[in-house]
Amino acid sequence: MPRSAVVVGAGMCGLLASMELTSQSVAVTLVERLPAAGGQEPEGAETDALAERARAAGISFRFGTLAIEWRKGELTVLGVDGASELGADVLVIATGTRPATRAELSIDGDRCAGVLPGSAALHITESGVLLGHRPVVVGGGSLAATLVHAVRAGGAGHVTVVAPDGVFDPRVRDADSVIERWDIVAATGNPRLQAVALSDAQGGNERLPADALILAHRRVPMRNVEGAIDTADSVIFCQSSAEPKSRLDAESAVAAGLAQVFSPDQTNKE
Repeated sequence: MPRSAVVVGAGMCGLLASMELTSQSVAVTLVERLPAAGGQEPEGAETDALAERARAAGISFRFGTLAIEWRKGELTVLGVDGASELGADVLVIATGTRPATRAELSIDGDRCAGVLPGSAALHITESGVLLGHRPVVVGGGSLAATLVHAVRAGGAGHVTVVAPDGVFDPRVRDADSVIERWDIVAATGNPRLQAVALSDAQGGNERLPADALILAHRRVPMRNVEGAIDTADSVIFCQSSAEPKSRLDAESAVAAGLAQVFSPDQTNKE
């Protein structure tokens, strides 16, 4: 049984893992690179309530702090006061997921400007930058839905969603056009994106004009702490790749991860 743990990530999974560890008398420090709990795609009032309960339970928060390297029971972190070391018996990685990259989605074509990962596109748009007049968002889940509203509020004229696996979040249908069960196979333009090429399972092909392509399809667990890329006795991964996100999926990911620390009959849901 570990006596101490560092949890990296203060989204739903990180908060649930911290609460469960604390309930088993493990001293927990929670490290989050952002200035507040809630994850890179803010998860709403439920996560806010969990964060308040975590504080009340005595969990130590380190906001604005980046986890750099895990080595022999010490996590190197970088915060506003510089680098420091956090000792722990167990490191829990709850850094969430990212959208699949262009390469992971097998999108061929030109190396053109205007192709952006959804999480970055969201932050850029919310900063007041117009990404394009005719953006295409690929994905059918919660991130895609959030992006539809964000880029429209940011000044986009016509927003198209391409949802290769279908629509999971009904807000996606607020886009001007929704194309389901087609894949984006190429992005073309020089120096900036001018169009995307689509194909379907029946061999159909289409060309769609676009000046921005925003990737919000599929979720890939982030492995961004050096020395903690693979599961080990002292490294636990609590990350859900479910789409759309839900409390139940987060609980399942945490239970599966912490089963390596506690026996199943010891682990109780928060």
